[in-house]
Amino acid sequence: MEGGVFSAQGQKPTYLLLLLHIFLLALLPFKAISSPKTQAEALLTWKNTFASAPPSLTSWSLTNLNNLCNWTAIVCDHSTKQVSQIDLSNFNISATLTHFNFTPFLNLTQFNLYGNNFTGPVPSAIGNLSKLTTLDLGDNSFDKIPVEIGKLTELKYLSFFNNFLRGTIPYQLSNLQKVQFLILGANYLFETPDWSKFSGMPSLTYLDFSLNSLDSEFPEFISKCLNLTFLDLSGNSFTGQIPPQVFTILGKLEFLNLTNNYFEGPLPSNFPKLKHLHLAQNHFGGPIPEDIGLISGLERIDLRTNSLEGPIPSQLGLCTNLTYLALASNHLEGKIPSSIGQLRELKYLGLRNNSLNSSIPSELGLCTNLTYLDLASNFLSGELPVSLSKLTNIVVLDLYGNSFTGPLLPSLVSNWTEMFSLQLQNNTFGGNIPAEIGLLTKLKVLYLFQNKFTASIPSEIGNLEDLIDLDLSGNQLSGPIPSSIGQLRELIYLNLGENSLNSSIPSELGLCTNLTNLYLTSNHLEGKIPPSIGQLRELQYLDLHMNSLDSSIPSELGLCTSLTYLDLTSNHLEGKIPSSIGQLRELQYLDLHMNSLDSSIPSELGLCTSLTYLDLTSNHLEGKIPSSIGQLKELQYLDLYKNSLDSSIPSELGFCTSLTYLDLTSNHLEGKIPPSIGRLRNIQHLDLSNNSLSSSIPSELGFCTSLTYLDLSRNQLSGSIPLTLSNLANIQTLNLSNNNLNGPFPPEICFPFLENHDFSNNNLTQDVQKAPEDTFVGNSGLCGDARGLTRARNSEKKNNKVIIGVLVPVCSISVVAITIALILMFHKKTKCALKKINSTAQNFENFESMILQEEVKFTFGEVVKAIEDFHEKYCIGKGGFGRVYKAELLSGQVVAVKRLNMSDSNDIPAINLQSFENEILTLTNVRHRNIIRLYGFCSRRGCIFLLYEYLERGSLGKALYGVEGVTELGWATRVKVVKGLAHALSYLHHDCSPPIVHRDVTVNNVLLESDFEARLSDFGTARLISANSSNWTHIVGSFGYMAPELALTMRVTAKCDVYSFGVVALEVMMGRHPGDLLESQLSESSQSMKEDNAELFLKDLLDERLEAPSNELAKAVVLVMSLALGCIRTRPGSRPTMLYVAQKLSAQSLPSLPEPFGMLTLNKLMGI
Repeated sequence: MEGGVFSAQGQKPTYLLLLLHIFLLALLPFKAISSPKTQAEALLTWKNTFASAPPSLTSWSLTNLNNLCNWTAIVCDHSTKQVSQIDLSNFNISATLTHFNFTPFLNLTQFNLYGNNFTGPVPSAIGNLSKLTTLDLGDNSFDKIPVEIGKLTELKYLSFFNNFLRGTIPYQLSNLQKVQFLILGANYLFETPDWSKFSGMPSLTYLDFSLNSLDSEFPEFISKCLNLTFLDLSGNSFTGQIPPQVFTILGKLEFLNLTNNYFEGPLPSNFPKLKHLHLAQNHFGGPIPEDIGLISGLERIDLRTNSLEGPIPSQLGLCTNLTYLALASNHLEGKIPSSIGQLRELKYLGLRNNSLNSSIPSELGLCTNLTYLDLASNFLSGELPVSLSKLTNIVVLDLYGNSFTGPLLPSLVSNWTEMFSLQLQNNTFGGNIPAEIGLLTKLKVLYLFQNKFTASIPSEIGNLEDLIDLDLSGNQLSGPIPSSIGQLRELIYLNLGENSLNSSIPSELGLCTNLTNLYLTSNHLEGKIPPSIGQLRELQYLDLHMNSLDSSIPSELGLCTSLTYLDLTSNHLEGKIPSSIGQLRELQYLDLHMNSLDSSIPSELGLCTSLTYLDLTSNHLEGKIPSSIGQLKELQYLDLYKNSLDSSIPSELGFCTSLTYLDLTSNHLEGKIPPSIGRLRNIQHLDLSNNSLSSSIPSELGFCTSLTYLDLSRNQLSGSIPLTLSNLANIQTLNLSNNNLNGPFPPEICFPFLENHDFSNNNLTQDVQKAPEDTFVGNSGLCGDARGLTRARNSEKKNNKVIIGVLVPVCSISVVAITIALILMFHKKTKCALKKINSTAQNFENFESMILQEEVKFTFGEVVKAIEDFHEKYCIGKGGFGRVYKAELLSGQVVAVKRLNMSDSNDIPAINLQSFENEILTLTNVRHRNIIRLYGFCSRRGCIFLLYEYLERGSLGKALYGVEGVTELGWATRVKVVKGLAHALSYLHHDCSPPIVHRDVTVNNVLLESDFEARLSDFGTARLISANSSNWTHIVGSFGYMAPELALTMRVTAKCDVYSFGVVALEVMMGRHPGDLLESQLSESSQSMKEDNAELFLKDLLDERLEAPSNELAKAVVLVMSLALGCIRTRPGSRPTMLYVAQKLSAQSLPSLPEPFGMLTLNKLMGI
């Protein structure tokens, strides 16, 4: 009994010892895993996965396992001899963390991999490093934040700056209650997290979410981070207003950066300790709060590019610690407050692109620490105050785009000796350019262009030896170009154009060997181009046009081997084009027209293989066109008009396959047109008229399917017109007149697809019916009903001396004969049309002709069913071209159907169906935001149907002249509409191949989406009008919108669309058709028009139903009006391209107004 008890009791300590033994055994692996040896082995295993281990890690080796604590980038805990810190920052390592074993490093406190190229994910095992206080993974390529980082509750510093993080920010990061620095900037975080799941982070002092794609409102958890001193949310897409409580709760904030977001509402101003306030590029509105002056510690304020309005508060003068003040690109108005002179520490002042008026306050001169002063693009006026001479530290002074007057005083200039950039362009400064300008020896940029400076250029300008850019163009400078300009050895850009400079070009200019751009255009320079110009080996742009330069082009020009642009037009240059020009292998643009150059075109020109533009028109060149020109594979524009070139057209010209424009008019070319010209598949304009070309027209011309203009008139061409010309589906002008062409006129050539055509004065035969007037005058073998053609007659007049007894039966027989003759005439008259219709009429009946876009999900049958076989109740519009129906399909899609009836309206002629289908195929491929989609075409029972996208709001004309014109078509919307239309036409003209000309741009052919986005419609329809239709005017387009040259040339070009765009743009801005304005443009010269309209104010032209625009809207309206006036110029060549117009309207910054909006006259507008 006792033994049993003793035995039981004796087992208890044994049992406990056993448990302790097992526990200790369980700990052995952990100790083994956490030993210095296992840590060293883990680091070596990781190192072996590096793409290339840096030499500095040579201490990481198997032979050095026992010396772990002395390894590079490793710090050990002194007591345990185990790793506590790993710092591999800026070691340029390429690797991943997936091969890093975190288990041996559970005592790690600092892990720094900043500035390497680690990629891939951060393993979730990092969440086991529970003692980590610093984790810096910045400047790598990690792609995701693991939620397990939220377990690292001892963290104080966490940075993922500048990685490739995608997805969202895990809310578990807000569990890091001890973290002080949280940096996630410069990543690709775009999924907005649920901020309501984030808790406050009371220890957080530094928060950086900048440069991501977060798009929510202001994150609400930030207002719970009460100790924040630094907050950067810049470079995201945050929206809405900043909650008012944020201003009061974050009372410790010193740095606030919300730049480049979409925040709106009033500006925050209740941060008493704020030093840096960066709110640029948002939508903040209203005035700058006056109590901003109470934030006495402010050092930097950046409010650029918002919608701030009202005056600059004078209280800003109380922020006496300010060093940086940027208020550019807002709607601020009024004057610059004199209190700004109290900011004695101010170094940067940027007020550009506002509506500030009055003069510069003299107190600004008290800001003697200013290094950067930008007041450009405002309405400032008056003379520069003398006090600005005190700004002896000024480095950059930008005052351009204002209305400053008066001289540039020597006392001002002489003190600006630290000046780096001086930009005073686009003002009305006058007087001399002071000689003291030569004291600004640190100057690199000097822009004085577009002012009223007079007298000569001071020779002291040669002292500015650091100068890089010099532009004095657009003044009234006279006298010679000073030879001292040759001392400007650093000069890269020189523009002295549009002055009255005379004498010769100084040879010393050749010493400016760094020049890349040299413009001396529109002066009175004379003498020869100095040979020293050949020393300018870096020169890329040389423009000397519109001077009086004479003598020959120096051969030394061939040494300027960097030239890409050379324009010597409108001078008195003579002699031959130097063969050395062939050395200009980079030359892309060469224009020598309007000179007196003679001799032959040098064959070496063919070595300029980069040429895209070559114009030698209006010279005295002779000899043959060199065959070497065929080497110019990049050439797009070749114009040799009005010379004395002879011999034949070289067949090698067919190798210039990039050509879009070729004009050899008015020379003495002879021989045949080379068949190789058919290789020019991109050619759009081909003019060989007024030469002595003979033989037949090559059939290969039919391969030039991009042609819109073909003129072979006034030659000696013979033979028949080749049938292949009917392949020219895009042709608009075809002139074969005044040749010796014979044979029948090909019926395949279809009149309705030509806007201008002339086959007169040839020897063509056979009947031509329904031909436009004057088209075939002088072809004695033709008959038809057009003016100038002989009508077929049955017999000569009979002798009226007949016997009365015979007269009655003869009359009876005549009645029968006349009846038969009329039938035959009717048959004959319609024969030409029927020959084309018959082959397709059966197709129309069965609607076998059909083209639909591939992605269209409906059939034509479904459309017909939806509108109950064209029931009148679905008709939403009628016009000269037919009717428009609204079809609501079962799928919910709505389609507009335009019905063009052949059988009962004569609006659709006998057409070449294949050519029409080719055009429809082109139009269905048009894809643009501002163009109505053409789904396809179908023909059925003598009708042609066009299927368009449908827009509910209707046309621009309807909106403009309806109630919407006042209630919804404000200035911003009207500018938007004009911009959309410009982009549509730019796309058709410049991005489609071949280019598409709309032909009928009107307010009724511009449709509007629900948000008033403009959509151009009805392109291509105008080409279907028949010559015998009641709608035919021989000119395609709508009256009031057609370019004036159409009445003379009947040639439709892209410039006709530009004119129509200008009319529409004016109509949109004026709220009425600009008929009177157009008439005055046509009836008078441009100069007299300017004089008569000198007192016509812009504000009186605009739609009187709206209040006058102001601030940025005023600039936008002025830009639209000035561009529109340019578009309606009488000469087509002087109109801008739609690409230029679209780019100007889409520019990020609008040009400043030359004077207050209310004072702008039409005369001034045309000069902008």
